[in-house]
Amino acid sequence: MYSAAAAETWELLSGIIQAGQMMPPTEPTAINSLPLTVIGGFLGVGKTTLLNQLLSEPDGRKIAVLVNDFGRINIDADLIQSRTMDTISLTNGCACCTVAGDLTRVLIELSTRTEPPDAIVLEASGLADPRAIAQVALVNPALKLDGILSIIDAETGFDCAQDPDCRDTFYAQIGAADLIVLNKLDLLDSARQAAAREWLKSEWPDKAVVETVQAIVPVNIALGIGTERSSFSIPDHVHAKGFESWSFESDVPLDPGLLAQLLCDVPVSVLRAKAVLWLSNDLEYRTVYQRVGQRFSYSRGRIWNGEKPSSSLVLIGLSGAVDGEILSQAFQACRVI
Repeated sequence: MYSAAAAETWELLSGIIQAGQMMPPTEPTAINSLPLTVIGGFLGVGKTTLLNQLLSEPDGRKIAVLVNDFGRINIDADLIQSRTMDTISLTNGCACCTVAGDLTRVLIELSTRTEPPDAIVLEASGLADPRAIAQVALVNPALKLDGILSIIDAETGFDCAQDPDCRDTFYAQIGAADLIVLNKLDLLDSARQAAAREWLKSEWPDKAVVETVQAIVPVNIALGIGTERSSFSIPDHVHAKGFESWSFESDVPLDPGLLAQLLCDVPVSVLRAKAVLWLSNDLEYRTVYQRVGQRFSYSRGRIWNGEKPSSSLVLIGLSGAVDGEILSQAFQACRVI
């Protein structure tokens, strides 16, 4: 099993040069505009179940899901609008594409469409290191890595981590994750659930973890799609059991130093964060903030260009992750008045 994983990873890495040679010229406005999420995890952990959920309940987003073959994807027949050799188009605007060993070609086709998808979700095989797959995919300059989500089977994960045949692959997959999904918790009694939580906490103390059954993860958690809107709406289902969201707005500039410290202090149980910011040291332009797990980035957005400047911040995390009142006070303290 280890040799198969090594061979697959080598094949992916050796394709980077070829992928770069295949890339057509890209317009500057398209650079880093299409978010890519890679879903990893060992064999049988629930990756396909999560993909089915994203396709059937995309929350208004046009998602392109990339898989090795269609055979394991169970798409409701009522959702299928059309089907070709390598693409199933759905009535909700989503699509399921088979990469069939030619990931680069599929990504080029998606990124150069007149109307590209809002996000791409790429399934890594059960033996692959998702970082290697992301490396190949991101040769395409139109793409940006939105995050790596790795799934653990709560019932078999610990045994897999101890098995010499799959230990290295397992730890590579989970180590790559921005977000860990602990799936199939319903198969454990309360004592084993507690043991699984303690094991994860001891092995990966800085990783964000979502606990779930049947790989049900809200789209807002699984996909942190980037945006430069001046405000954000909070879909109702974000408030589903186990998750909460917090939002803040300001119509005056924010102190970049104070805000950076505040955002660095946000606990790991905050799974996603996104913001459009009006900072006192860059008044003419938006600053875009994105966070997935413990990985975050700042980038300069569009010029305000006559629009009324403001800041909007949204955090999504586990219930009780933060004290909303204290966080609100800290955010208000960043205002430059």
